[in-house]
Amino acid sequence: MPLSKFQIELLKKIPREPARFISMNKMAEMLHDNWGASHSAESKRRKISNNLKKIEETYPNCLDWDKTSREHRFRMKETAPLLLKPLSQEQLMAFGLLSKFGTDLLTHEAHRALSPFFDAAQDAVVDMAREAGLGVRVSEDLGRKWLGKIAVLPAVLPFCPPAVDEEIKQTVHKAVLMEHCLRLRIVHSPSREEEECEVSPLALVQQGVRTYLIARRTGTNRVDRILMARILQATSSFETAQAPANWSLGEFLKQGIGHPVFPKDIYGKLEHIELRINAGSQWLKETPLAPDPVIEEHADGSFTMKVEMPITEELVHWLLSMAFHVRVVQPGFLVTRMADDLSKSAAMYRQAVAG
Repeated sequence: MPLSKFQIELLKKIPREPARFISMNKMAEMLHDNWGASHSAESKRRKISNNLKKIEETYPNCLDWDKTSREHRFRMKETAPLLLKPLSQEQLMAFGLLSKFGTDLLTHEAHRALSPFFDAAQDAVVDMAREAGLGVRVSEDLGRKWLGKIAVLPAVLPFCPPAVDEEIKQTVHKAVLMEHCLRLRIVHSPSREEEECEVSPLALVQQGVRTYLIARRTGTNRVDRILMARILQATSSFETAQAPANWSLGEFLKQGIGHPVFPKDIYGKLEHIELRINAGSQWLKETPLAPDPVIEEHADGSFTMKVEMPITEELVHWLLSMAFHVRVVQPGFLVTRMADDLSKSAAMYRQAVAG
């Protein structure tokens, strides 16, 4: 049985376990746009009560009733699918894709809260197949197979994620959301020295399997990236977090996340970069490093690519990984860095081969 418009609005107001219960009076207050001038407090409560009973009849055991207080209070059980029903099939399928693209940035509680949506995504595929005229067994088989046909590969090797304490993760997430300062105890790598500090959390950034807290050190305008796995202890001070004046996450990320090797003022600024790319790497024309690249073809099948993009350690690491397939032509300081790093690598391997 489809839900009525009022029942859908009612469900939107009912929190889901483990959130706190909501009273009937509070629901009536939040549904103020649904009442006419003639509705009394008692008629509102009666309408809410009747609709809750209808919902419970249609979807048994979906509501958690707290009858210990004078006024009954409600919340949806964690396993209840009711919030899923107002979503379209396309929205439900989007949740299925989200489950494949990764939810590493989420806390355990947030991931658990989304689990019913992920489960319902498979049911949405079954419903779509049934609407197309397929039988029950075939439709259920398609539902089971759907997500198995979708895979997401990392741009680099699939490294194992570092362990992050769940309580620390919850504390940091809440501090970022509420804009509260944090007192941290962190361990530095590779020295393994520990440090206690107070920071203003500004953002969370995920790069591959590594999640970073972006935070401003209290008393300075210095913004650091702190690997979540290196946080040994985190407590909220409930003081208001403060970002540096005109700070922007987008501008900060243009500097990259990697540990700086160049002088810091080099990172984040747009630079004209020229690369000579061998004939076997034509795929770089399809996925260039930056928008609107200038391509110059050469007789031997190689080509020159000219782009404008910021210098980051991530760019340097990628160029190093391309070895002899890509040669930096400009800027000069990047050519020097590549020559130095690659000569060290070559010397290391020559020594290994020599025994």
